[in-house]
Amino acid sequence: MSRIRMAVEIHNDSPVPLVWATDELESGDWTDPWYPSRASPIAPGATAEWRAEGDLFIEPTSGTEGRVRYNIDGDPTRQLYVHFNSPLIESQYGNTFHVWAPPGFEVAHSGGQGHHGRLVVRLRQTARRQVAGFTPSVNGFQFSNRWNAGLPAMAVGFLWNRLLDELGGEAADVLDIARVDDGWLPITQARAGMCGGMTFGAMDYFAAGKLPPATTTSPDSESDPLFQFIRDRLLDSFDITGSGHRWLGYSSPLYPNGDEGVVQVAGLARGRSWVTYRDEWPRIRDDIDAGRLSPLGLIQTDSLDIGENHQVLAYAYEQSGQEVKLWVYDNNYPRQDDLHLKFDITDTTGEVHVQRLGSYRADEPRIWCIFRTNGYNPHTPPDGRPLPPPAPTPAEMSPAEVIGALGGIGVDFSVSETDLRDWLGNPEHTPYPAISQALLSHGWKLKAPVFLDVIVWNYEHTPGVVSPRRSEDVNPDILKAAVLEGSNVRNGTEFTDFAQLLAP
Repeated sequence: MSRIRMAVEIHNDSPVPLVWATDELESGDWTDPWYPSRASPIAPGATAEWRAEGDLFIEPTSGTEGRVRYNIDGDPTRQLYVHFNSPLIESQYGNTFHVWAPPGFEVAHSGGQGHHGRLVVRLRQTARRQVAGFTPSVNGFQFSNRWNAGLPAMAVGFLWNRLLDELGGEAADVLDIARVDDGWLPITQARAGMCGGMTFGAMDYFAAGKLPPATTTSPDSESDPLFQFIRDRLLDSFDITGSGHRWLGYSSPLYPNGDEGVVQVAGLARGRSWVTYRDEWPRIRDDIDAGRLSPLGLIQTDSLDIGENHQVLAYAYEQSGQEVKLWVYDNNYPRQDDLHLKFDITDTTGEVHVQRLGSYRADEPRIWCIFRTNGYNPHTPPDGRPLPPPAPTPAEMSPAEVIGALGGIGVDFSVSETDLRDWLGNPEHTPYPAISQALLSHGWKLKAPVFLDVIVWNYEHTPGVVSPRRSEDVNPDILKAAVLEGSNVRNGTEFTDFAQLLAP
């Protein structure tokens, strides 16, 4: 048997260089000549690699574990941190990694499993990333997930027992889950309604290049083709013969929240926080990065009251350091574009902590776990409406159109319009086009006006900032701070939170 080996690729997709700071090994050795210190600096757009290996005496005697830190743009207060552990004997977690970046940057990693693992790390500047062309108020159903309880749909009891069959007897015994009556709790009477059918249905209309029907009330007839379609897609959304058993497993009061050496049966080998932060968030992020909508299951009970659980559709995210904001179409809130979830992915030892932000009501139930649902295949939906002609993107607008669009969100200017048009038409040599596009792409609308030229000045005079030439290079956190400072100075306010500037 050969040595345990780990190779790590660092892809620097940020606009600034990475400079090696420190490295250390807990076990094993660096593989000559692949030392981390030699993989420095890593220029913007470049890739570097380093390797480590375990000890060997006829047979492997150790795995390899180490830590490497890079200063971002040479700044020791902003570091990319990579910890890897490829042990001699793997646990249920396999090889484990902790890869962190400071606020203003996002880092993702993939791969790295097995005794000859290859971990791929990608660093980018923070930006809102979303599925092009999807907006809940346009592409979601125009009615809420509220239904006539007399409509014949599916009972939670039927769903429960089918999922229990797939979970398996050993896991069911460990988690203390028993069968119930098939007819228990018709799902149109459950609090969650038919959310899974509406989630898959919205995906179907989007995949077909159509909009859902314009009706603002849910179908009220058993013979309505839209009702029948959503009902059928509801059953599909639970992926009963695949991994749908997770709806039961993760809802059990005996399923642990953190890394507590949990049961290793039927795939239930990790706590809810590991599932949410380490397993499922990367899958959701990869969907959105690839331009795919990502259907989510929200576990909202730890007492097996699975009618409390919910399904939503993720279409955009923004990650800054370890904090993630995830925008969703929630069919309980039709025509709302500001709904998002916020969570920190650093710690998997305790409970999952998720904040609901935007237009969510304060009495929404707690979220115990988030997972990406499986089993989606597009179906042909009924009565779709044609898509409206696409509006020009900020990058496609003329300087005059950009000025008009900015005025619509509360951003005006204090310089001459002639100068401003010149700057907006010069993306190679000024930051005005990039910052203007970033302001428009976030969907913000300010209560009180702020000067664009002041925003740009504040942004560019932030210590350590690089003058952006593309909208994706604009750091959202720095942009928010620039707008906040400009608003306070102009309007005589002392706000400390960017959200205080936004119109409802």
